[in-house]
Amino acid sequence: MKAWFEARGRGPVEIQAGKTGQFDITVAGKLVYSRFETGLIPGEADLEKLLK
Repeated sequence: MKAWFEARGRGPVEIQAGKTGQFDITVAGKLVYSRFETGLIPGEADLEKLLK
C-alpha cells in the first residue's frame, strides 16, 4: 500500500501495524485509514477514495 500511494505522488507514507492485525495508514502526517475503525482491509477502489 505504501508503494501504491507513493506512485501517485502522495507521501511520505507510513503504515503502522498493531498487535492484532489492525493497521493505520498515514499520508503526510494525516491518518487516512484505520483498519481498527473499519475492520476491513482496503481494496484499490477504497484507496482511490482516500486520495480525494
